[in-house]
Amino acid sequence: MRPRLAVTMGDPGGVGPELAVAVLRSGAARAAADWVAVGSREALAGAGWTPGLCPLVDVGPCGPIRRRPTPEGGRASFAAVRAALDLCARGRVHGMVTGPISKEAWALGGVPYPDHTELLRERTSSPRATMMLAAGRLKAVLVTRHMPLARAPRALTARAVVETAELTAASLRDGLGIARPRLALCALNPHAGEGGLLGDEEERVLRPALALLRRRGADVAGPIPADTAWAEHAAGRFDALLALYHDQALIPLKLADRFGVVNWTIGAPLVRTSPGHGTAFDVAGRGRADASATIAAALWAARVARR
Repeated sequence: MRPRLAVTMGDPGGVGPELAVAVLRSGAARAAADWVAVGSREALAGAGWTPGLCPLVDVGPCGPIRRRPTPEGGRASFAAVRAALDLCARGRVHGMVTGPISKEAWALGGVPYPDHTELLRERTSSPRATMMLAAGRLKAVLVTRHMPLARAPRALTARAVVETAELTAASLRDGLGIARPRLALCALNPHAGEGGLLGDEEERVLRPALALLRRRGADVAGPIPADTAWAEHAAGRFDALLALYHDQALIPLKLADRFGVVNWTIGAPLVRTSPGHGTAFDVAGRGRADASATIAAALWAARVARR
């Protein structure tokens, strides 16, 4: 099956429109799927979109394009994602690649969601949907996501670990064809807590979750100190890591491939990927945006959509 995919413009003041056009011009992306651009005609045309590249779903004017978060930019980028979701719901496309949005702009624009994932959770009735982040063969799924670091230990529960592990394994099987995924659970504390000397979350939360997962037949190692887990993952021992907070996953992945990290939403009944970076307002409109991650996200979406 040749999939048909939507690519959204992201924030009109950021690099998103340029990245969307880079996907539409990419020989690899065009070979992998048919494309529909979704966003403001003025923003996408300003970045180089033409009718000859692909059809456009125009969400209307985006207001003055500013290289910073604005209410107008937030509302326009939200409208593009909402339109792409509508295309998915109506069967017009098999999935979507979303350009970077500004969470601050969404808040300024009165958007009632903090990010793409929360929007997808509600619109698709998928409360467990979350992010898998990948750089080449390295993959990690977050047990806790966008929250202050001080809140992450309090949000860490055995149930969250079990649900994230099972969702990760199912996505690797169904989306990527890995018959028996090998997972590793990162520890929260240095040295995996040193038997409680450096923190008790490993004994109190993580080990009970692992025991339940193993009784259910999952192949999950841990809890492993995060530095060791990443080294073993890079050596090929595991298919993905379960990371307990944002930077435990993002720092190693961006060191491995700064502009090539892909964000894949798992646990939702549609395909959605995005580049694993932000709006880059400081380089937008200067011809310096690196489209590697967005093209990688496009190829990833096409691969999953074909299964």
